Amino acid sequence: MTNNGSANTLHHKLISLPTGMKATDPVGERHDIVLLLDATKANPNGDPDAGNMPRLQPDSLRGLITDVCLKRKIRNFLSLYNSDGTARGEVPHPGYEIFVRENAVLQDLMEKEEIHRQAEQVFSRYREEKKGKWEKAVKGKSGKSEFIQRAYRDALCLTYFDLRAFGGVTATDGPLKGSFYGQIRGPLQFTFAESLDRTLQLDATITRCAVASDKEQKQMTQEASEETGNRTMGRKYLVDYGLYRAQIYFSAAFAAKTQFTYYDLDNFLFALKHMFSDDAAAGRAGMRVVGIVDFQHLTCLGNEHSHKLFEKVVVERKPENKTKDFPSNLNDYHGTAPGDLANYSKVVTENGKALVSARKIVWEIPEKEPST
Repeated sequence: MTNNGSANTLHHKLISLPTGMKATDPVGERHDIVLLLDATKANPNGDPDAGNMPRLQPDSLRGLITDVCLKRKIRNFLSLYNSDGTARGEVPHPGYEIFVRENAVLQDLMEKEEIHRQAEQVFSRYREEKKGKWEKAVKGKSGKSEFIQRAYRDALCLTYFDLRAFGGVTATDGPLKGSFYGQIRGPLQFTFAESLDRTLQLDATITRCAVASDKEQKQMTQEASEETGNRTMGRKYLVDYGLYRAQIYFSAAFAAKTQFTYYDLDNFLFALKHMFSDDAAAGRAGMRVVGIVDFQHLTCLGNEHSHKLFEKVVVERKPENKTKDFPSNLNDYHGTAPGDLANYSKVVTENGKALVSARKIVWEIPEKEPST
């Protein structure tokens, strides 16, 4: 895939290209990623079923952030910035449009003229003899042939970054209606983020000294209007502090299907690192990414179980702070993780060869003192 001619180089250099691979090649090895983020006087992810209160795990009272919320931050960031980190403006770099965006009609996005042109170009590159001719296949009864469907799926993945990365359902009334290829599975899959400890919820009542319309004013009783003017009431919900952890799984097998490249992975990690940069609001100003650790395997299938690698990233409360009912800031924690902030380091080896390497892309966790 080509993106504005600059996809031949990694802009951010947050990953290492395996020997013999180019930035434009689909990622050929598995990755496992640990994400740590914290929230201070913020609402990380409101629950619409609970009046927008911060999500909680009911039995442990630990905070939760859904995978959908985390992916939304990536989409929002790439809606504001180009893949090279420059401000995007109205026209994104080729291949970096966002499919699931505010007020979008997905079928309209699928049926844009450039998608049809892209699908025809993709179709022309298929080497199978039985694919037939594009014009005949589209207009005839074979318009739903495997090759036509695959061409539209591939065209959508080439155009929309979030489909290429996360997948999505595109089997609407458009060209992929009822198609197997309308179920796109992306290589990047998030877990929910869960706080390491219980979170203390804060509830604040707020007022507004105006009403939205004459209708709203008439709905207020005369007595209330005389006593309080046009004031209306509302509520805001926050957590005092929470340190959240999520895992991200990357499948090279699905990267081959959606053509997710090393260039894409480098840009994804950059977006993950900066996903709260332009997300500040009264309820989210206290959000930040404090840890990203990427485990890069040697092979497509992987060279170690994910859970064993995740166990190497240890973050816990300091002994002197364990008696507190709730944590109050990041300094209440300490932790360790393999790798450093500049390069990948060997984690799993065989005959001196690195089977799995790790890199701290972000690490602001206070270091755990070695036990004596």
